[in-house]
Amino acid sequence: MKEVIKWDDEKTMAYQPADIEKLRPVFATATEIWYQTWKEQGATDEGSCCGGKGIQVVYLGKRKRNWECKTVVLSPPVQGNVSAHRSVGPALEYLKSEGVDATYYDGWMD
Repeated sequence: MKEVIKWDDEKTMAYQPADIEKLRPVFATATEIWYQTWKEQGATDEGSCCGGKGIQVVYLGKRKRNWECKTVVLSPPVQGNVSAHRSVGPALEYLKSEGVDATYYDGWMD
């Protein structure tokens, strides 16, 4: 990981390619937790149709100067942003328990 400065002049740690590779099993478990939570909530499809929903981390690629947000966990197969947001909590908590600093990204309106 490498320290970067965010747009609000706050410093944060950015994941690098080796970090992402090392955490792949953790991300796979988070994906399964999110999917199971969504199913337990009735596998609904409520909300606006949004693409690109997922869980993201601050990422700094090889030979890059600027960080970006990288989606590391994709949402369940649902278009509705309300259903995705309603079910993401346990996956985020799991990632936090594994020491991963991640946030939910609501995607873009389709």
